[in-house]
Amino acid sequence: MQLDAEIRCPACGAEVAEGSRFCGACGAPIGEASDAPTLTSAPGAVPIGMAGPTSPVSSSSVDQGRFIPGTVLAKRYRIIGLLGRGGMGEVYRADDLKLGQPVALKFLPRGLDKDEGRLQRFLNEVRMALKVSHP
Repeated sequence: MQLDAEIRCPACGAEVAEGSRFCGACGAPIGEASDAPTLTSAPGAVPIGMAGPTSPVSSSSVDQGRFIPGTVLAKRYRIIGLLGRGGMGEVYRADDLKLGQPVALKFLPRGLDKDEGRLQRFLNEVRMALKVSHP
């Protein structure tokens, strides 16, 4: 009977769950750099926040945002890249270091809480997103 080898983070030495791409303790990538997800590896990822086909978001504006790739937020989410931005804020592709899976994080514009109409639209968006279930 063969025992599973213990996996340790190369940066901090913490024990890492099998299959994890990032260390839950320090956020360092585990394994080869090619294993780390990128903006282009997101299945079906397209920039969102476009006003329409006549006014696309340029690639240079999509690459810039509040957070740079690699930033770890709340000791849980590692930013992979900006997916897009629009009137309701910025959406980032990130890895949930605790669950070991990709997620989307939306950051609302500052002052949104003062605009009751936009806040209600956002809350409706959240309610609708919670109803979506797709593999």
